[in-house]
Amino acid sequence: MATIQYIVPEKSVNQHLKLKPMQKQTTVTIDQKTFATLDRLAKSNDVSKKEFLSCALEYFEKYGINPVQHESPAKEMQKLIKRCDQVIAFIRKQEQDILRPACAAISTTEARIERVLDKLATAGQVRDLQKAVSDQQQRQNYDARNLRSDILQLLGRATEQERKAFMYLGKLVDAKEKSGFFNDIATLYKEQG
Repeated sequence: MATIQYIVPEKSVNQHLKLKPMQKQTTVTIDQKTFATLDRLAKSNDVSKKEFLSCALEYFEKYGINPVQHESPAKEMQKLIKRCDQVIAFIRKQEQDILRPACAAISTTEARIERVLDKLATAGQVRDLQKAVSDQQQRQNYDARNLRSDILQLLGRATEQERKAFMYLGKLVDAKEKSGFFNDIATLYKEQG
């Protein structure tokens, strides 16, 4: 059995160990084989045996590793791989059940929207249509005004012809009977005119 006892001066304490000045030291008894392994590992990591032991203990505590159980890294890796496979399987199932149908629905909707958009009029087409309707309405209004004017002229001529005809008839009747029929008709037209 080898006994390891290190008493480190205060100034050479590694910052990682966070030892307080004048901290009480102790010894650990280990067999020669373990001592040789400790010596080899400490030298390969370029630290003292004391620092190596302190760091190893801190590592075991920090990561919850129990060095007595000799947990197999391969078993732990298999557990991680299995868990990753479960997560990947879940993601694939979600992709199959939700994502792919959603993408298909979006694609179909996009195609329908494009077809509808192709049929919709653009702002320029709407302006052109408004201008064409406005022009046609102006032409129709112009034609209606002209037609109204023509109708009024025709009605005026027809009225004038009727008036002349009634006057002629009135003169004719008045000439025979001298009843004043002509004066009555003339008065009637003057009142309306």
